[in-house]
Amino acid sequence: MQLQIPLPDTYSRADTDELAEQVLRRKAELGDSLCILAHHYQADSIVELADVVGDSLKLSQQAASRKDARYIVFCGVHFMAESAEVLSGSDQVVCLPHMAAGCAMADMAEAAGVETALEEVTRLAEDFVVPVTYVNSAADVKAVTARAGGACCTSSNAANVFRWALRSTSAGGAGGGKVFAIPDEHLGRNIAIAMGYELEDCAVYDPHLPDGGLTADQVRRATFVLWKGFCYVHQLFTPEHVQKVRQRHKGIQVIVHPECPYEVVSLADASGSTEQIIQTVTRSAPGTKWAVGTESNLVNRLAKQLGDRFVRVLSDVPSHCVMMARIDVAHLLWVLDNLAEGTIVNQVTVAPEVAEQAKIALGRMIAIKGSPDARRTRAV
Repeated sequence: MQLQIPLPDTYSRADTDELAEQVLRRKAELGDSLCILAHHYQADSIVELADVVGDSLKLSQQAASRKDARYIVFCGVHFMAESAEVLSGSDQVVCLPHMAAGCAMADMAEAAGVETALEEVTRLAEDFVVPVTYVNSAADVKAVTARAGGACCTSSNAANVFRWALRSTSAGGAGGGKVFAIPDEHLGRNIAIAMGYELEDCAVYDPHLPDGGLTADQVRRATFVLWKGFCYVHQLFTPEHVQKVRQRHKGIQVIVHPECPYEVVSLADASGSTEQIIQTVTRSAPGTKWAVGTESNLVNRLAKQLGDRFVRVLSDVPSHCVMMARIDVAHLLWVLDNLAEGTIVNQVTVAPEVAEQAKIALGRMIAIKGSPDARRTRAV
């Protein structure tokens, strides 16, 4: 995790509304040279100031297309800003308002460990193993993925990327015999099940054990090898949460992110990416009731926007991402003030040789489309 220098007192002591007004003035001053991207998990105070709000895939696409913006200020976490840096032009600068806004899941897979894992699994499998690396990963892990013939994915297009990995080269696929899903085991398992595979078709690779704790027989019998990693926010949700919310609110529908454990997804009515969750709940009929298993900022925002529907977080306790919360209006203004004065702070950079390879994996991800709709996990 990188260090963030302390802000001057003028920022840390100021009122949020006052800071927001100053951000708007800086945005007007910087004009088209500035683009502020914000993830859905950001607080309302940040979302209201952003030029574009989206999930990882949408923001990656925006970073690749906003060629007119000299400065891209990414209100998200570090791996997202890295992806923006990889996809942006050489004359563009990407800044992260708080350099210590990282991702615990991304930190669970390091490039050297992924290279070792691919060698071990390939040896055990005696087959071509295609890495499919979740976009929630560091740039150097994405680079390893590209060199091994794989691609990145998001939760909205993971199923189609998995299909591409297993499709023959003559049919335009990667020609893999197996998929190595990195770094979220829950996403890998849930997508495999949604594709029609069984739990027995998945084997979990523990990077802390020799050969991932797997035997040759276990790897050969599996179609999907899953890196033992997780999102602590989505792993918070349990089957008990689903059962309790159904008891309290008759007729409520449960929709969860595929980073949740399989036991939760299997009990839910639907599962989908952040954008798929938003679309599903937004398109639902007035009067419907929803319990949503994902980050609290997004769920609470949906509840406010959709006043004619009942929307709540699946659990009784908040499911906040503390890393996303490190991005606040004070740090955003501090970055913009410096840019307006000609000083670049908190620039996110990626070594050229890493960026070149990571861009290949991200490019494959962007080219492989996902579904706009959440997956129904049970009959309703």
